[in-house]
Amino acid sequence: MDVGMAAYQQGRYGEAETALQSALREAEGYSPEDPRVASTLKSLANLYYSQGRFSEAAPLQRRGQAIDEKFQKARDSSMPEMLGDLAATYLRQGRYDDAARIFNRALAEWERALGPDHPRVAGAMNIVAEAYRAQGRYDDAATMYQRALTVLENAFGADSPGLTSNLQSLARVYARQGRNAEAQAVFGRLLALRERTLGHDHPEVALTLDEYASLLKKMDRIGEAADLEARAKAIRRK
Repeated sequence: MDVGMAAYQQGRYGEAETALQSALREAEGYSPEDPRVASTLKSLANLYYSQGRFSEAAPLQRRGQAIDEKFQKARDSSMPEMLGDLAATYLRQGRYDDAARIFNRALAEWERALGPDHPRVAGAMNIVAEAYRAQGRYDDAATMYQRALTVLENAFGADSPGLTSNLQSLARVYARQGRNAEAQAVFGRLLALRERTLGHDHPEVALTLDEYASLLKKMDRIGEAADLEARAKAIRRK
């Protein structure tokens, strides 16, 4: 399998596929449910996924997941990773119900393996929230983003730069729901955090200013929105 992975990392996908398929046949020679089969299936699925061959990746991920479950008893850290890979494939295929279902299962496994307050669990929560958002399940998405934010705040503090992505996603969902006051509070916090960590003239600050201004326009706060837009334009001119 090492030959196949080396070719994959070098972008020689045809050679990688041939080598990984050969490695899979070799692993299956020990047993169709040998753990080495699961590992090779995952590598081959990742190759297909990187090429956009999602319909070929998904069955390999499902098979690898089943083998991993049998030998790891669904408690080893590799289990939620494999579930997450499968769910990500479903998400890219537009199979949002399947993606949300598998992501939630992966989240439960992460919580069981690491505890509910581990930062990696927050990462899984954010992915579940993305699946909900893609389905238009904005209430569920907002709840999951908020849960993830609480975990990250407890782990790193309320002023950690690592909160920015989560804050941005939460603010956008609130705005999409028409929960304008809550969206404003989160956008304000996001803006302050980005200004403090990146500086007042950073492009990410300009992006936040524009999104914040769009929200204020929806709230008929035109003057305040114009001020933020002017600040964003000034940053981009520099």
